[in-house]
Amino acid sequence: MRREDTEGATSASTDSLLSTERERLLAHARALVGVTLAELADGLGLPVPAGRVHTKGWSGQIIERELGAGDGSGRGQDFAALGIELKTVPVDHDLVPRESTAVCQIDPIVIAGESWETSYLRQKLSQVLWVGLEVSSDADSVGDRQVVAVRLWTPSPDEQALLRADFELFVRSYFRRGRGAAITGHQGQVLQVRPKGRNAADRRRAFGPAGEPTQIGKCGFYLRPAFVARILRGK
Repeated sequence: MRREDTEGATSASTDSLLSTERERLLAHARALVGVTLAELADGLGLPVPAGRVHTKGWSGQIIERELGAGDGSGRGQDFAALGIELKTVPVDHDLVPRESTAVCQIDPIVIAGESWETSYLRQKLSQVLWVGLEVSSDADSVGDRQVVAVRLWTPSPDEQALLRADFELFVRSYFRRGRGAAITGHQGQVLQVRPKGRNAADRRRAFGPAGEPTQIGKCGFYLRPAFVARILRGK
């Protein structure tokens, strides 16, 4: 067999394996619809926090453990081999997220030199497995949250255009001009730049309007609730 034939067969075999793993992951996630986080935690042998205090991030960690995602400690997607990012979103009865969805942190210096095509943001959003968790108004614990929606999403051309337009607004009009600190949550159609530090003292190196070294509060990219709601509804 010629070398190019061998390479072609190997590539086809790898693609087939990845497709099978992708379908297995999606089937696993869909099987969770109707299950509460408390039930998943019990199955994993993990404790369920009492009440709603100090539980931020716990919901996502339970879904990650159940589906076998990475620990989220490094850059890249949660399912790196499959090129899939996992996003767990608290929603109401109409699948509208209760809050904006965090995507990634922003390095003010690095992002000034990026284009949409080379951006970490684009990589993170290239393929996302969304898991919607309904938050009942009378729930006593975060464990009462129930999986109500699962969708594997790749941005459509129209969605890609909206994301790109917002990204370029923030990069060209703010970060490249040393004006990152002037961004507010009101800007952007589908994307927001919002604080992501522990407090006001949590800051990152940046450049000011004259190119001088400075620092600004840590921030990150977030997706607006209305945009995520359309994704979860398949619209």
